[in-house]
Amino acid sequence: MSSANGQTRAQLTGTWIGVHTELDADFTCPLPTYMQLSADSVYRLGMVDGSAAPMTSTWAMEGERVRLDTIHFAPRLVTIQEDLLRVGAAFPMVFRRFSSVPMDSVRTYQHLSGQVWQSANLTVSLYSNGRASLNYHATQQHTTHFWRLAVFEQSVFLVLSGSQHTREGGYKPLWQVMDVSPNQFQAIGWNGCAVATETFRRVRSLLPDEPYRATSFQPCSTCFQPLWQTVRLSNTSRRYELNQLLARYYQPVTTRGQSGLLTISFVVNCAGESGLFDVKGVGDDYCPKAFDHLLTSQLLTICRNHLATTAFLHPGKDPADQTRDTAVSLTVRLKDGYITDILP
Repeated sequence: MSSANGQTRAQLTGTWIGVHTELDADFTCPLPTYMQLSADSVYRLGMVDGSAAPMTSTWAMEGERVRLDTIHFAPRLVTIQEDLLRVGAAFPMVFRRFSSVPMDSVRTYQHLSGQVWQSANLTVSLYSNGRASLNYHATQQHTTHFWRLAVFEQSVFLVLSGSQHTREGGYKPLWQVMDVSPNQFQAIGWNGCAVATETFRRVRSLLPDEPYRATSFQPCSTCFQPLWQTVRLSNTSRRYELNQLLARYYQPVTTRGQSGLLTISFVVNCAGESGLFDVKGVGDDYCPKAFDHLLTSQLLTICRNHLATTAFLHPGKDPADQTRDTAVSLTVRLKDGYITDILP
């Protein structure tokens, strides 16, 4: 990577399209922004789809430091490798250098709308009503969103955002359409591994009333990490009610050896739907342990029917006001099939 010097100033000058913010080694959030660094030191930051007014300020090189607006980045915190720009260190923002490819947005829409398209990694269904369905080949996960085309400096971008419930927020990685014909289109964007130009081939036309579909459960946020946003039930104000529910509905499985810790985690999305249930157990020696199915199935049923509800997780709050996904975790200590404690 280049260091911040006179040569890098020339390399920094231009327009950059957001790829993602790296929040962990294997966890990124799409970055639907553009950044323009003009030769006359004008700095502009905005949304590629024009959904928000751009911010305009100045930028400068100060020795080996880079200043963007009022933020000063120490040496090696703004780096370029080939056509990728990284800004920051702890949670770096990654941009790609933008090259304008003028496209006719009306013609592009006419070709893309109402069709199923497939690349090596992804199948995209673009419904004429603005819905979109994504099928990731590696995981066989289906998700549903909304789509539209955005024109940025004469280039056309395929913008996928929202969830199965709303088109607001939740952007997926941006795809810049480079070429389009009735049977295929090419676009550059993040394919899950790298920024690359992908060829999407037409599979078929969508039926006028063909339903869009998602997996059995889909978080509302396209950038959701349960590890960071988990509500541990034992730490909530519902501790007493939790104890009452377990006492009422759990029947001890009185079998020797059913001792240790059992954790059930799940997610409740913005619409109050629950899913992504996961069960993990360890024995008294803290080694992985599979508990009796009669025991785990009871606790899963209690979680699904009583704990994974807006009324329990957000008492007194109108379900319509629940706009965020919530990750939930319950850990109990067991002794020969009896619950002896609820852990934090």
